[in-house]
Amino acid sequence: MTGSARRKLADTLGNHDFRLYAGAQFLHATGMWVHRVAELWLVYQITGSTLAVGVATAARAGSSIVLAPLAGTLADRVDRRVLLASTQFTKALTAAGLAVVTVSMGTEVPLVLLYGVIMTLGVIGAIDTPLRRAFVRDVVTAEGLDGAARLHTSVMSAGRIVGSGLAALALSAPWACFAGNGVASLTASVLVLRVRPTTSVSPAARAAGGRLFGYLRRSPTVTIPMALLCCFALFGWNLEVLVPVLVDEQLGTGPAAFGMLVMVMSLGSLVGSVAVASRDSAGLGRLVALLAVFGAAIVALAAVQHVADALVAFFLVGACGGGFLSLANSSVQTAADPRLQGRVAAVYGVVFVGSRALGGPLLGWMVDTIGSRAALAAVGLGTVGFAALGVVVVRRARRDSNPQPSDP
Repeated sequence: MTGSARRKLADTLGNHDFRLYAGAQFLHATGMWVHRVAELWLVYQITGSTLAVGVATAARAGSSIVLAPLAGTLADRVDRRVLLASTQFTKALTAAGLAVVTVSMGTEVPLVLLYGVIMTLGVIGAIDTPLRRAFVRDVVTAEGLDGAARLHTSVMSAGRIVGSGLAALALSAPWACFAGNGVASLTASVLVLRVRPTTSVSPAARAAGGRLFGYLRRSPTVTIPMALLCCFALFGWNLEVLVPVLVDEQLGTGPAAFGMLVMVMSLGSLVGSVAVASRDSAGLGRLVALLAVFGAAIVALAAVQHVADALVAFFLVGACGGGFLSLANSSVQTAADPRLQGRVAAVYGVVFVGSRALGGPLLGWMVDTIGSRAALAAVGLGTVGFAALGVVVVRRARRDSNPQPSDP
């Protein structure tokens, strides 16, 4: 870790309000992942279909695409702290309701009802996601934004580890996972209300920020990371869709291995995001390189035959993915116009969640059609190919931003 990076991290972690915010995000991620792992395993138990699992991920994510304009505008025009606390509280009520239904019905829960709850949580997430990203700017100073944005990914990865681990222990009782999400979300709501924003852009200044899409066309430092993120999230970060069938058919194990693999991937994500957060590494070139290594790790995952091999491969995929997400998030957050922070965060969320929504069913269909090994190889090679294309785009953007002087 370099000296300047160490100082930035120390300043960020020394901010009491950032610690409250980080605690809320940790609880949010923990509850989300303990719920999501149980949710996907329950869908697979009910249907026995990987495609149905992919549809579940799409049902959760689809709302973000439709509601993105509203979500981004809300994040720029209202009190972010109060609205964020409200979304967490609403999520707590929804998760608690599903827990009650699952206690009484077990695996007999109607698939339509389960999909309905998943879509409801997707609506809440559509508003919540850009809020959480934009709220970082209100909690830290401008100088601390880059470090805070990178730590945001690390905190989310830590919550993913804990949530996945708890799910691995409780998958035989999905209601407990859903109830845990409710408790975590309620506590996160309380922590958010205790945060006192230190720096923020006034609503009047946000309104004067200009047109979003015109700004994006003029800002390759924002749009290129989002394009790379699209490829990253489309298939590669949708691996939980194929984990049930990989565990059930390829490895011949049960639900405990499902939760364990997701947890190990989350641990890798934490290690990768912390590694990026602790270095003064920035730039589109490094982002492209991380995407290429991530794709290569997925190709390696296609060769696993035993649980031990799968654990190593999932850790590597998680580490590369966590590092990529940390750098992509900080790149967009720091490059965005503060007056458009919420709307840029909403577009970022649409790219990330929308790509996952599209890729989930497609990946499920691929696995059902050609098998998990062939699907993983295709996804990994495709990601590496897109990273190669990204090299060309980054070089062109650099050339356009630094034109050579003409001869006299």
